Amino acid sequence: MKVYKSKRDWIYGSIFLGITLLFVGILIASYFDMPFSGWLVLLLILLIVNSVLLISFFLIKIKIDGEELVVNVIFDIFRVSIFKITKIRIGETMWSGFHKCGTSVGGLIIFSKFNNDLYITPENQDEFLKKLLEVNSHIIIEDVRK
Repeated sequence: MKVYKSKRDWIYGSIFLGITLLFVGILIASYFDMPFSGWLVLLLILLIVNSVLLISFFLIKIKIDGEELVVNVIFDIFRVSIFKITKIRIGETMWSGFHKCGTSVGGLIIFSKFNNDLYITPENQDEFLKKLLEVNSHIIIEDVRK
């Protein structure tokens, strides 16, 4: 099993920092307008949301486990057979989507037969693609980098 760390960049880091600062601003503003028990509940909710965001930013791993591609953040959040992958687009950024597991721009969009596109950003894209093509040589590689 080969494990790849997700590449991180300043754009996504600043987005997460901005979300954290927004939460702090909400907490400060609501401290004076809410009863203390309500403020503690809000604090707990925002801490949980912020913790999930930070954990997903720093602990995301991409694994090639035999014939499966697995995205892991503490537990497996996405798993697909490499033989179901039809195409990989290099250099494009997917800004929204349910299976958006990338932490930088210019990653890989992986298309499969199930139409559930996956966006990942392994640190070493060339090595990652080479390993995927060793398992399934029928994957179409589309490079849209400028």
